Amino acid sequence: MPDEQLLDCLVIGGGVAGLMSAVYLKRYRRNVLVVDAGKSRLRLIPRTRNVIGFPDGIPGTELWDRIREHAARYGAEVAHGCIDRLERAGDGTFDAWSGEQHWRARYVILATGASDVAPEIGGLDAALQGGQLRYCPVCDGFETQGQRVAVLGRAGHGLRESLFVAGFGNEVTWLAMQTQDEVAPEDLARLRECGVRIAEQYPRHIHCTPGQGVEVELQGGTRLAFDVIYPALGLTHVSELALALGAQAQADGQLKVDAHQQTTVPGLYAAGDVSVDLNQISVAAAHAAIAATAIHNSLL
Repeated sequence: MPDEQLLDCLVIGGGVAGLMSAVYLKRYRRNVLVVDAGKSRLRLIPRTRNVIGFPDGIPGTELWDRIREHAARYGAEVAHGCIDRLERAGDGTFDAWSGEQHWRARYVILATGASDVAPEIGGLDAALQGGQLRYCPVCDGFETQGQRVAVLGRAGHGLRESLFVAGFGNEVTWLAMQTQDEVAPEDLARLRECGVRIAEQYPRHIHCTPGQGVEVELQGGTRLAFDVIYPALGLTHVSELALALGAQAQADGQLKVDAHQQTTVPGLYAAGDVSVDLNQISVAAAHAAIAATAIHNSLL
């Protein structure tokens, strides 16, 4: 892409939100480029069953390939790289750099997503692929019905996720990491009413064995066995580029957007997990449609 060419839109990030943005914009006959570092969370999903049209599920990597093929069918260009600097010029356009590469654009869609805070667990990668370790009960709590499930998380976050997982008829234990005293007594009572157990000691060691389950050793030496563990340690939202431009965000880094997915920086849009909303594939696709259409209309 020539340095001097002014893009209608630069899309930063090539996951669901970024690629769907490109599909819409190319079908609107707009000049768009996607710059992607290849780190979409789709590659970590063994099988998603919440994507409409795939009732038996589809592996995240296969879905990612299909979306990339879809975008390419309409001429969407994807450049490999990581945008390390984004500036807004005096005329309202944007300059972006990935190392020595440089692009200019009238609008930017930030689709950089988020990353899960990974726990210190032995055999983590294999357990994620095997289903012993899961990050999103909204995505796959249905698949854990009737199992022994551990939730690893502090205070309110761990408590809320434990309650959520208990709604699937599981035998749930909250690994509270010695933070159970930081939540209100009535909230602890709600856990007990739902049958959630509380492991009050800090986990000393957690190990996942594919096909066998999860073993947790507490500080006092007690060993607990589970079928599944959900780390509820939070997300890191990749919003630094927008924050450097003065965009407003929540305390967790999720960017505040308007009804058209525009951030508080004019011309800068956010779609997918980096913006305020439920972190789901279907939501990211909807964000992309909204943002891309708003940008197209602004260019008319």
